[in-house]
Amino acid sequence: RTPAQPDQLLTPSASEFYDPERLAELRQVERETYTAYKQMIAAAIADPTLNLAHTSKAELTGSEKYFKVISAFRSREYQEELRRKSPNAGSAGLAVNSPHFTGRALDLYVGGDPVDTRDSNRAIQVKTSAYKWLVRNAERFGFRPYFYEPWHWEYVR
Repeated sequence: RTPAQPDQLLTPSASEFYDPERLAELRQVERETYTAYKQMIAAAIADPTLNLAHTSKAELTGSEKYFKVISAFRSREYQEELRRKSPNAGSAGLAVNSPHFTGRALDLYVGGDPVDTRDSNRAIQVKTSAYKWLVRNAERFGFRPYFYEPWHWEYVR
């Protein structure tokens, strides 16, 4: 895995993030990953069983939370800062080799509390329609899940 270079990253609209107030430098995504993510979201919107709130341009509305990006690119320096500030904060704080530095890892909202790493929250997340849809479909778009983190999907193409 190699760190994303600035010219490989783009900054999606704040409306595509679970927290639209997230700083622009924390909304960066690797270009190919973002293209695949948008294709995957269009497919999810087209699935009537999910009943996702969307615009006529096949984009999630501001009020729709499912499939929104919680976290994307994080530099190694930023990841280390998270570890220092909250050494017991769960996987985000503990991940020494987090793949987020590649710009190809996305944490997506699949239900429950988006930043809670407790088993009880994971149990909620894996039962949602959004998570089950990702398990069935994400690989078609180049995404694979990360072990024991229902919210974490990595673009591997």
